[in-house]
Amino acid sequence: MRRDVNETVDADTADAANSGAVGETLPTDVAEPETLELSEADVLRAELEQARTDANDYKDRFLRARADLENYRRRAAGDVQRARDAGLDSAVLPLLSVYDDLGRALSIGTDNPEQLIPGIQAVRDGLKRNLELLGFSEIGAKGEPFDPDRHEALTAVPAPNESLGNTVAEVVQVGVVKDERLVRPARVVVFQ
Repeated sequence: MRRDVNETVDADTADAANSGAVGETLPTDVAEPETLELSEADVLRAELEQARTDANDYKDRFLRARADLENYRRRAAGDVQRARDAGLDSAVLPLLSVYDDLGRALSIGTDNPEQLIPGIQAVRDGLKRNLELLGFSEIGAKGEPFDPDRHEALTAVPAPNESLGNTVAEVVQVGVVKDERLVRPARVVVFQ
């Protein structure tokens, strides 16, 4: 049985009239396409605003951390300089007593020249004691075996006998060690 197109349209209209749906709009739970796009745009705007807020927060944290690091570097450099100055002060203090002793020896020597040499010897002994208190000691003595790690040979002279070969004949400048570390080698003349 064949249905005519007009009959189908009329039947659909009749079904709609019976159900009370003629002239009704779309159900309210289905949104129009434009409304859907606006809500997505609003979501994207909110996400963008949140990302901007987070970025500003991270930037602020970064700037504060960088400023803290610069302040730390400045404080550390100041601490290093103060430590260096304190070390220099502790090294100079013993020398100041030697300076004072030399001044006293010179003032006595101008009045009484015979006392100048004992005064200078006393100053030298005082300086040696101060250096020993700091951990420095002399190396290089006449007659000791030549050690190229601790002595600098300026020249060699013939030994008067074979037993003195390769020993220190004369000390031109004493060497200095701090604990076991060589500060300055002794400058010596060596028997060959």
